[in-house]
Amino acid sequence: MLRPLLRALHVQLRSPARPCRINCAGLRGQDLLKSEQENWKVMSARYKDMAEKIKQKLEVFYDKYTFNQDRPMIRFGNFVYFEENGCILRSVADGDKGSAEVLLSTEDLCFHDAFIQRLRISPDERYMATSIKSSNSEESTCIIMKLDKLPVIERIIPNVFSFEWATNNVLFYTSQENLVCHNVFLTTLTNTKHTELVYTEQDPRFFVDICCTKDRRFLTINSNSKTTSEVWLVDCSHPFKSPVLVQQRTKGVIYHIEHRNDELYILTTYGQPAEYKLMKTPLGSCGMENWQSVYTLKEKTKLIDMEMFKDQCVMFLKYYNHLYLNVISLGSHSVQSVELPAWACAFELEPHPEYNTSTCYFQLASPVQPPKRFAYSLVENHLIEQVEQEVPITLNCHTVHLTAKSKDETLVPITVFHNTDSKELHRKPLLVHVYGAYGIDLNMSFKAENLMLIDNGWILAYCHVRGGGELGLGWHRDGCKHNKLNGFYDLKACMMLLHEVGFSQPKYTALTGASAGGVLAGALCNADPELFGAMVLQAPFLDVLNTMLDIHLPLTVEEQEEWGDPLTDDKYMEYIKSYCPYHNIKPQHYPSVLITAYENDERIPLTGVLRYIHKLRKAVMDHASSKYKQEIASMIVSRDITGPSPCIPPQPREDVTIAGTGSPAPNIILNVQTGGSHCAPSWEDLLNEVAGHLAFLHRELKLEGK
Repeated sequence: MLRPLLRALHVQLRSPARPCRINCAGLRGQDLLKSEQENWKVMSARYKDMAEKIKQKLEVFYDKYTFNQDRPMIRFGNFVYFEENGCILRSVADGDKGSAEVLLSTEDLCFHDAFIQRLRISPDERYMATSIKSSNSEESTCIIMKLDKLPVIERIIPNVFSFEWATNNVLFYTSQENLVCHNVFLTTLTNTKHTELVYTEQDPRFFVDICCTKDRRFLTINSNSKTTSEVWLVDCSHPFKSPVLVQQRTKGVIYHIEHRNDELYILTTYGQPAEYKLMKTPLGSCGMENWQSVYTLKEKTKLIDMEMFKDQCVMFLKYYNHLYLNVISLGSHSVQSVELPAWACAFELEPHPEYNTSTCYFQLASPVQPPKRFAYSLVENHLIEQVEQEVPITLNCHTVHLTAKSKDETLVPITVFHNTDSKELHRKPLLVHVYGAYGIDLNMSFKAENLMLIDNGWILAYCHVRGGGELGLGWHRDGCKHNKLNGFYDLKACMMLLHEVGFSQPKYTALTGASAGGVLAGALCNADPELFGAMVLQAPFLDVLNTMLDIHLPLTVEEQEEWGDPLTDDKYMEYIKSYCPYHNIKPQHYPSVLITAYENDERIPLTGVLRYIHKLRKAVMDHASSKYKQEIASMIVSRDITGPSPCIPPQPREDVTIAGTGSPAPNIILNVQTGGSHCAPSWEDLLNEVAGHLAFLHRELKLEGK
């Protein structure tokens, strides 16, 4: 499973926070934070009753559709391991799951609001290593358990990102500090326990993790930047020997390694066209000059994941939002293509299928369809829908695929969901989702609140703009660095098309984005605020320029490959300034805005969010004051012409109609959550957060009578 390739948690989300030390209009950062928290208490009271009603409905939908919060079972040897209610359990393979034994409990270890990220079993099944992460922190802790009759804790290692067993008692792991992962260690669990440093990455643009080849012959030390890779091999039969370099890093070339029958299989961007290719080379001749082509993805194809088996390689692909499998014979190089159900938008491969297995298991879902389990038989070339657990079928939802023509005439896909019984769609509320960064797809996984919205007549639209990865590597290249504005033009074209074809209208339209999705959403809010009536952002990246100018932030240098380097290139300085949401705020009429930020967020500097909300609120009031002065001037002129002095209206406030426009002043609200890390609140906080967002939209879009 290509987790180095799909390191979404690391590449999607923004830079770590620094203390709120910046002055904003005479207020120190901490004073401004306290002021915003007090303002939230006042403003949230307006939505409290509606939020409570929505929360009650949400709980019904979550209970009905989120029926399996636990992760799939992992089979290893004679046992299966699975997570349930914060515990790791083990049962005999093909036995009764009800008789499983508890190996570890996060509550017993005093990890509250925590979840299990990773699980690895030693080859002889005597040890289990697992990582536990709190919802309030980015850092994970590795717990090593000795699986005796009564499992006991053997070792606790803090600040671990990834780990793999090389032998029965030698574990390799990477350490993470301030979101940077540069060091690889090995530790032994023999009588002479010791830990030693194996590898250190010197380039701050790179991030290191560890994987194990499916045949367990090698561990791979993967050092990746956004555009370049380097892999070192550790022979599992000789774990204390120095790692061996596969291919020295070459700028612009990404590659990842698997092993089979003394050959290395390489998934890489090397060569033309600049899309992913599967190549191979003899183990003793691993330089790229020896790489031989096995299979090349066609243009505009997204590689979601890849899994190696003994005789086949299975690629999970997306082409213009249609999912399918390509099963490649590693002997003949023949390719069997398998279409997946048309309703599927999201895919998740079940973890750690056995190397010699004849069946590949995975789950399919969509924003409005709960995950369903499927199996593909590698022997019979047959796709089977599993019926182990009955999954409710979404029947009242219709899916529409559109393409919007962007400024440069590029066709941009849009996926739309709406209630099949809805009439007069132009009068229905519309919620538009956007991301568009890091080559990562817009999140199309299932969320129970989407079904509640569909039931209530909402239209949901997902805009697959450039900068994301929906149409392959080129789709990302065309929306990053000096092409970032393409994503903005794509989003604008999508919004306009949705309205043109009869999906809602601006006053009933809301825009939402999370993390780096805040860049495009915030840019459109400045440039074309008339396209929508409200905007909801979660942990948004809004101050691109100031963040990219601060090299003391751990991820800034790494992220120059996404945004450019304004410190050394004046062209990037001006280009980023041209779209940066914070730098383009101006006095004008804005839609209402609700931003949720997290006090423990290590990726989005809270200072930038505070600066943004303060500047935006000031711009709204300046615009209101300007309209007020224009109205007064108009009245004075009218008095000079007609005689008696008119009644002078009061000064504008944030909660009244803007003078001279007939439009209500927008509400600009920041909710700083005291718990939760970046876009990862606890379960209860998530429920409250979603209910609060929907209550805000219900009021600001004036849906009381709809």
